[in-house]
Amino acid sequence: MHDDSTKLQPEALQVKHQGYRLQVLSGELRGREIEVLTDKVILGKSRQCDVVLPDESVSRQHVEIRREGDSYRVTDKGSTNGTFIGNARVTDGFLKPGDVLGVGKVQLRFLPRDQRAEILPSDKERFGEVLGRSLAMRKIFGVLERVSPTDVTILLEGETGTGKDLVARAIHQASARADGPFVVVDCGAVAPELIEAELFGREDAADVRAGAFELADHGTVFLDEIGELPKDLQPKLLRVLENHRLRRVGGTEETTVDIRIVAATDRGLREQVESGEFREDLYFRLAVVNPVLPPLRERREDIPVLIEHFSRRLPPGMWKPPGPEAMARLVGYEWPGNVRELRNVVERSAYLSPDGVIDLITAGRRPTGPGGPVEFDPTLTFREQKERAIELFEEAYLQWLLQRAEGNISRAAREADMDRKYLHKLLRRYGIDAKQFARGVGRRSGPHPRATS
Repeated sequence: MHDDSTKLQPEALQVKHQGYRLQVLSGELRGREIEVLTDKVILGKSRQCDVVLPDESVSRQHVEIRREGDSYRVTDKGSTNGTFIGNARVTDGFLKPGDVLGVGKVQLRFLPRDQRAEILPSDKERFGEVLGRSLAMRKIFGVLERVSPTDVTILLEGETGTGKDLVARAIHQASARADGPFVVVDCGAVAPELIEAELFGREDAADVRAGAFELADHGTVFLDEIGELPKDLQPKLLRVLENHRLRRVGGTEETTVDIRIVAATDRGLREQVESGEFREDLYFRLAVVNPVLPPLRERREDIPVLIEHFSRRLPPGMWKPPGPEAMARLVGYEWPGNVRELRNVVERSAYLSPDGVIDLITAGRRPTGPGGPVEFDPTLTFREQKERAIELFEEAYLQWLLQRAEGNISRAAREADMDRKYLHKLLRRYGIDAKQFARGVGRRSGPHPRATS
């Protein structure tokens, strides 16, 4: 076994099927399914192989797959460009159902014969404004390309900062409703006593105010942080989903709306169902299609692409690409704030690093108030400038607030007159740990690449 190889042990690998399928995910044969019934096959470029893969990265006899009981063993045949299971290069390993087998640059998914075929990963590296070269993201793109033109309800899940809001907007732009409104409601940011009117509208003798569903007629409503929706409102949302009719708060007549709903959560909604916090019937009505966006640490090959993308949005001449050591730090970092954090590290490096090199750096903020000039970026729109200014303010304010409250979240929420759950949400968004502000706890030293996006 070579030094760069990994030997995988046959742990819980039983397929318990007679034969299997190889679904080709890339290369000249992309989209083809190869059914294998024999106990041993050799894959390679040579026409004498059992499975011929016409690709320059594939050796003449590249890899062997052999059945051993209920398991399938992969043995590299001394190939030039290597054999991979997932991201691990192997000379000898075992396949599990769903594994991606890399033969040189050709990727094949290993599936039992009776397992239904999956939607192929997209051959594109972006969906709207969402970028991703990794297989994990291209699988998401493949699903979104299929369902976006329809009116199917979509539930996006993923950690904070993974780009659920961008994905929701891209779904709208790829739909037949693209010319209609796109209305965002953050269910975690609106006080519980106000959320019903925010969604359904309000009317009384003096005034009538439309809610998000009416404002989005012939368009899309994006319900962010859907897991925060109060339980007494969940049946009303279910009713809108099922018959597209609603009644404003204080009203007596029903209104019909033509909307599509995309929801998102960074909490495990299925676990909330099991704990009784979220209605099961609403969950299944929302999760007709349920993409789970992978965290950045699970798609590290996308980090250089994203750094390039975010850097190109900065003013020309004010940034320099990371060198090999800086790139290794960026790719190796865990990114608890995901893509949002990466974007702000790029921006912070450009503005605050002495030489403008993109890197994990420790730096303060430039003055943005009466104490100094406000910095603007001519490459950004008004909305983007405003969003960035709000993010800079929110992060600085949260740190100041927690320092005053000595890390006590309840005290901080009281002083800010802020809902405690919403404060927790903001702290998660910006990757701020309240414990570091507790009395007697030393401030962290070294690189602190906290950022937002």
